[in-house]
Amino acid sequence: MENDLQVNIFHIQKNDEFKIWGEKYTKLISKFADLKEHNLFNKKIAAAQNLNAQAAKLSYEEAFTPHIKGFCIVLDERGKELTSVEFAKLIADKNNLNFFIGGAYGLRDEFSQGLDFRLSLSKLTLAHQFVKILLLEQIYRAFCINSNHPYHK
Repeated sequence: MENDLQVNIFHIQKNDEFKIWGEKYTKLISKFADLKEHNLFNKKIAAAQNLNAQAAKLSYEEAFTPHIKGFCIVLDERGKELTSVEFAKLIADKNNLNFFIGGAYGLRDEFSQGLDFRLSLSKLTLAHQFVKILLLEQIYRAFCINSNHPYHK
């Protein structure tokens, strides 16, 4: 099914041991939007992570920067927490949504502040694998809210 709405999730992940958990929501989201996940982990990022946190963060940003277009939301524990309804309103009427999930060292404030919105799913520090699954569920929930689907009660 071809949708006008494009959703991209860009992340830095060595492996995806929780992939099966996300597949359910990826399939459900496909009823509303074309969703693509992009794992940008590469040798340069691996080497930077072995140097130090600053080098790692800069390598993540270098990988993410070519994809900054449309409405860009970065997942950040220091971002704004929203209810599911508020999140649904935030992404309503957007044709191109791009979500960015940093790697093990997170992202620099300078990068996060340059995007359209900083979203916190929790004040807790979460593994990026969990963040991706939580994000997928909330994207699906938001689409259901915006289309009056009964999933969100």
